[in-house]
Formats: sequence, C-alpha cells, structure tokens
Amino acid sequence: MKKYIRGMFYGSSKTKLYLWTIVIVSVISIGCFGAAIFGAGLNFVYIAFGGSIFAIAYSQLGVFRDVNKEIKKGNVSHNVKRKVQDKDNVHDAANINKKKKLEEIVSDNEYNQYTEENIKKYLVAYKVKKQSFLVIIDSSEKYHIKNCPAYVWADKKYLYFLLLEKKVRTIAIPRTETAVLRYEKGAMVTDLEEYKKLKESFFLGSLFRRFIPEYYRTMVNGFSTFKKNLFIVALDVKVSAPSVRGIMKITNCRLELDDSQLDRKRFSGYFEEAYKINLLLREEVYDAEEYKIKIKEILTGLAEHEEQIDVFRNTLSSMLQYRLISSEYAEYYMNYRYKLEKKK
Repeated sequence: MKKYIRGMFYGSSKTKLYLWTIVIVSVISIGCFGAAIFGAGLNFVYIAFGGSIFAIAYSQLGVFRDVNKEIKKGNVSHNVKRKVQDKDNVHDAANINKKKKLEEIVSDNEYNQYTEENIKKYLVAYKVKKQSFLVIIDSSEKYHIKNCPAYVWADKKYLYFLLLEKKVRTIAIPRTETAVLRYEKGAMVTDLEEYKKLKESFFLGSLFRRFIPEYYRTMVNGFSTFKKNLFIVALDVKVSAPSVRGIMKITNCRLELDDSQLDRKRFSGYFEEAYKINLLLREEVYDAEEYKIKIKEILTGLAEHEEQIDVFRNTLSSMLQYRLISSEYAEYYMNYRYKLEKKK
C-alpha cells in the first residue's frame, strides 16, 4: 500500500492520473452509497453502483501493470540512491576522521609545520648565506636551545644560527667567541626519545636525520646507560659531531682538548695535533683522504723541525702505539728523517 501512496505523490504524471482517478471515483461511489442509505434517493444508488463498476474495471486495465512496474522501479531507484548516499556519507566521514587525525599529528609535532617552500622563504627572509650548513644543536643554556635543527653561516663579525623551533628565530655569536672548538666525550643521554619528533617529521626528518647525535651503550657504576659525544662552540652551544664539519669550514676554528682528554706533559705538540685530527676522523668530521693529507703535514713537520732524534723517535713510536699512523707511515718518515740527517 505504501508504494501506491508514494506513487500518487512522487510518480510520473501518468501514474498520478491513474491512481488519483481510481481514488476519486472510489470516494465518490462510497459517498453516494452512504447518502443513499440515509434516504438521498435511488439516483445515488445508481451513481454509487456505476462508480464502483468503473473503478474496478479501470483498475484492471493494462495500464495497471505499467504503473506497478514504474512504482517498483521508483522504489528500487530510491533505495539504490539512498544506499549510495549512505555510502558517500560513510566515505566522507572516514575522510574527515583521517583529516582530523592528520591535523592532530601535525599540531602535536611542531616540526611538521616546515616544508621545502617555507624553508626557502625563511632562508631569504633571514638573509642566510649560500655557504650555509645544516647542524643539530643538542643544547645551550645561554640561548635556551634544546635538540634543535638549524642552519649555520658566518660573516666577518658573527656566527649565525637560524633555529627551526616552534617559532623561527636567529642567534648571532661574535666570531671572537668561536675561535676554539671543545670536545665533550660521553654526555649522558637522559631521554632516548629526545629526537623522536624530528625523526618523525615529514620534511625536516629527512633533511636533518644524519646530523642527529649517535648513541652508544656503556656501563656506569654497574648500570647500562647510553651516552653521546658532542662538540662545544662558543660558551655552551653543544652540537652533534656531524654538525662540526660545516662549522669548521666557515670559522676555521681549532679543536682544543683539556688535561683530562690529553696529557700534555707526556706527549709532544706534534702528537697532540695528530691525536686531535684522529679524533675528528673517528667522529667522521674528516674523511680518510682529508686525514691522510693532514697527518702527512704533521709528520713532515715533525721530521723537519724536531731537532732531537730521540724525541722524534719517541713521538713517532707513540703515534704508532695509539694507532694514529700505520707502521708503513712510521717506517717511511723514519727513513725520511735519516736522509735529512745525512744532508746535514
């Protein structure tokens, strides 16, 4: 019955005419029959009887089948349309949920605000030089920095850092404070997830991941713990080892070690220089080829300028003992020194 009522209001013009004709004739017939019962006269009986015959005959015409098919088709179409709409609503809801989750991830990770496009804008806006390098600043109490990716560059007076924090900012350090580079071996790692957000960020993660400090496990008072090696620029700007290469290129700073890291009373100045460049090799600041060039310069200087042959031999022996040079290098420069002695 519901489908016929729906057809009366939402069907085609043919369907509406067919159904409404039957309904109207049927209502008139019923009304006339009721009037005849209450004494309206014999004419009303004829009208009621004729209307009934007409309604029954009209409903049995072939038109009824066509209209019935149309109503069923309309119902199926309506149901399909409703299912498609429901499916679209579910799909839209899923997309909205995904978008909300993505927005939550982005808002929770301040590094996700950075893209290749806005990084380029920041580099222009803050007048970062073309000769700039990527660095990781592990910490600085003076400048309130913690686990921060940055760009570094320099001019004649200052060393600059563009800090990519929740809000971009720059710091400028006088070059007079950056002449010396210091080494901090075995800084304690208190949070193994300190660089988690940077690693998970969409753009900065791929850009700065290789500059993040490496951790190594060691025993402290019988307990296993993690440590990292850092370098210190200026007063207390601690940077990761891979960051040092760029800083050294633009500042020409020199590495200095304290007495706990090297016994100067025991070793000569040539040994100290060889030890420092070997340390920079181990920390991957220098590559193997750069190390060869620098160690050759040191050994040549040692052979040519050390006046006492015994001091020369002891220094060469210490370098070999601490694996700063190979036995081939030691033998070569020992022969080189003998040749110089003969010329004298």
